[in-house]
Amino acid sequence: MYRHTSEPDVDVGQNTEAGQTGATPPARAVAGAVATSTFEELAPALPNEMADLRRKLTRWLGELPLDPASTHDITLATYEALANVAAHAYPDGHGWARLQASRAGDAVTVTVTDTGCGIPQTRPRRASAHTSGGRGLVLIEKVTDQTDIDTGEAGTTVRMTWRPAALRDQNPG
Repeated sequence: MYRHTSEPDVDVGQNTEAGQTGATPPARAVAGAVATSTFEELAPALPNEMADLRRKLTRWLGELPLDPASTHDITLATYEALANVAAHAYPDGHGWARLQASRAGDAVTVTVTDTGCGIPQTRPRRASAHTSGGRGLVLIEKVTDQTDIDTGEAGTTVRMTWRPAALRDQNPG
């Protein structure tokens, strides 16, 4: 499935055939209006699919007036969240990852969702040489302006928000 709209309530249909995508241009700033653009994709939780989602998100981010450092941080944190889905969410190896992104005004929010086993409550808060991994969520928290993680037996949602200077500069007020 791929949806990419410039308006949150615009239905552009769903496409489940691999290799086909539909897109509309991002909303342009109009005096007094808040620019909104959205992106959504659903893919199997496999490493190569997560890399493909990262590339698609990077293209979508390229439509926004972002500085390279902000684009890098958003892409890095998002890929860490997607990699966690592929590596940990589905111990039996079968599941899906949903990537949603939106720009509303001066903020970019990216949400990665799965319906996997959830993050154990005993996860280390700091990565160390004695753990296998454990650095992804710490990295995500360091490069975002806000991170919210909702996890349980029904899956995990990682919501990351940035307020890049380039977008603040476009919205006087």
